[in-house]
Amino acid sequence: MAQRLIVIGGDAAGMSAASAAHRQLPRGQLEIVAFERGHYTSYSACGIPYFIGKDVAEASELIARTPQQFRDHHDIDARTGHEVQEIDLHRRAVLVRELPTGRERWEGFDQLMIATGATPARPPLPGIQAQGIYGVQTLDDGLRLTPFGGRP
Repeated sequence: MAQRLIVIGGDAAGMSAASAAHRQLPRGQLEIVAFERGHYTSYSACGIPYFIGKDVAEASELIARTPQQFRDHHDIDARTGHEVQEIDLHRRAVLVRELPTGRERWEGFDQLMIATGATPARPPLPGIQAQGIYGVQTLDDGLRLTPFGGRP
């Protein structure tokens, strides 16, 4: 029976680890499921300021691989719009919320990789909470700052 790897976080670190794990074992010996709360996997976070500044015309130019590409070409089930709410190490399961519907379910694992990144600290400066001050960490954040807040 195949081992099951759950990856929490679908950006560079999580998807690189998932891809590396996939290459380590023969096909069919490892099932990989990656949960990402945002809308995108495997994008260039460093390119977001260039997109906001219009040096990169389309947000889609920042996306290296879509969830569908991970499924079709890498046998990785990348699920966007899913947030892990709880980890139960004794049960070897994670509680996952599907964000669009609010539906929750437990997903079991044999191995677990946590690659959620960090939350930037906001310095305690006067005016840091003022209107027009934004923190940008994800592609979704960058898209919210564009005129239409559109998606690629």
